[in-house]
Amino acid sequence: MKLNVKITLFVAVIVIIGMGILFTVNYFQMKKQYFNAEIAKARSFVLAAEGVREYMALSMEADIYDMGKAKKDLNKLLLTVPIVGAMKVMELKSEEAGLKFKVPKISPRNQKNKPDSIDLKSLEVLNTLDKGGKTTPEYVFHDTENHQIRYYKSVRLSEMCESCHGDPATSKELWGNDQGLDPTGVKMENWRAGELHGAFEIFLPTAPVYAAIYKNLGVSAAVFVPVGIVILIILIYINNKFIFKRLMYMREMLNLVASGDFTVHVKDDSPDEVGDLSRALNKMVADVNDAMSVIVDSISSLASTSAELSSNAETIAQGAQEQAEQASTTASAVEEVNSTVVEVAQNAANVSNSAEEASMSVGNGHALVEETRNMMVLISNTITDSAKTVEKLGNSSEQIGQIIQVIDDIADQTNLLALNAAIEAARAGDHGRGFAVVADEVRKLAEKTVNATKEIGSMIEAIQIDTKGAVEGMSEGVEQVKNGNNKAEEAKTSLDIIKGNVDNVSNEVNMIARATEEQAKATEMMAESIENISRITGENSLASQETAEAVEQLSVLASDLQGLVSKFKIKS
Repeated sequence: MKLNVKITLFVAVIVIIGMGILFTVNYFQMKKQYFNAEIAKARSFVLAAEGVREYMALSMEADIYDMGKAKKDLNKLLLTVPIVGAMKVMELKSEEAGLKFKVPKISPRNQKNKPDSIDLKSLEVLNTLDKGGKTTPEYVFHDTENHQIRYYKSVRLSEMCESCHGDPATSKELWGNDQGLDPTGVKMENWRAGELHGAFEIFLPTAPVYAAIYKNLGVSAAVFVPVGIVILIILIYINNKFIFKRLMYMREMLNLVASGDFTVHVKDDSPDEVGDLSRALNKMVADVNDAMSVIVDSISSLASTSAELSSNAETIAQGAQEQAEQASTTASAVEEVNSTVVEVAQNAANVSNSAEEASMSVGNGHALVEETRNMMVLISNTITDSAKTVEKLGNSSEQIGQIIQVIDDIADQTNLLALNAAIEAARAGDHGRGFAVVADEVRKLAEKTVNATKEIGSMIEAIQIDTKGAVEGMSEGVEQVKNGNNKAEEAKTSLDIIKGNVDNVSNEVNMIARATEEQAKATEMMAESIENISRITGENSLASQETAEAVEQLSVLASDLQGLVSKFKIKS
């Protein structure tokens, strides 16, 4: 939808809404005026009735009426009552005025005046509005259900009303009965002057009121609708003449600008908002023209610069590629060196362990040689002691041999004595037989002793021979032990020298192992650094390639921009 159509519709809606508001306000104002006029008419009607009532009351006070005759005729008497006269006047004139009236009150004597639910509520409202004094309250109720307005005005009792509605005790004096009845035979209510009892009620139909309102609204519509249409047409003409036509011209200029022509100039110097818009458009076109000039120059520079960057980027990419390959080769070599250093460190650690084990073995051998030397010393001492003991044993065996020789000599002598005794016993005959037996036993014992001493002698000789051999062997053993002790001492000295050398070798190997381990760590760190360098160099190579591609794209973009900018028409 075009802007002029939108604005036209907007103005039309505003005019329609304004006329609607105008008609609504006019409707409520007329409704209020007509209702107030009807209420004023009802008020005037009631005031007229109240005037009749007051006039009749003054007439009675002036003894205009012959009350003696009136009391004899109830109908004549009722015609002299002011409120009855007022009601009669309202009854006679209400039809001429097109009104209905009623005098509702609580417990009415005339059942025509019996209040309905609305009357009861209205009477309560009147009682609440009563503030005493000479004025009487009024109340208006809009009965929408029955399409009418009910106007109420309270009826205030006067002193004259007490003659029929006052103290029942006065009925004897006033009406000649002592039953408290008024002349109509109704019980007097004992009301007092100034009290409110009932109200004048006027029924005002609303149908004529609304008919008059709608008639006036029709007349107003017949006047205002054409006027609104004329105003709308004038506004549309003004908008087309002073706004839309100029906007259409500006739209043509903007279309030229949109097509790339920045040489246009809007000719509109009016001092209004459209003129301001034209001047702003001219300034914008001039600024864009200047900016496009700068952009064209910048794009040309960008194209030449991007070409140079493309060449440089390719060179950098090739150099980065070569650097990445060299870094990769260096990383491989360092990795091999690192592997070799790690292997050397491992071998050095193994040698260090072997040296430590050798040192421990030499230490153990040194301790064992020391222990052997000590044992040899003990053995030498023991053999020496044993040799001395064996030598003593040889000496003792020689002494035993001498003792055995003595025993052998004693046995020989004993044998001779036994032989002599046997000879003597034989000489003695029977008397010497027992002695002969003893002598024979002694002889046998001597023979056994001789035999035993011979055996002992043989054994002692063998012992002496063995003892001599043992003494000689022990002497040789002592010499051998001395020689072994000397050799053990020499071995101990050699082992001390070997242990010192092994300890020195172990320390050197440990130092080599630690140095090799540190070298392995340093080589590993160097390998990691070279690997990082290789990775970074690879990334740089990729980045250089991407940069070269980006520069190539930039060159293409610069060419495209030159093609696009060439479509614009700018001032030089």
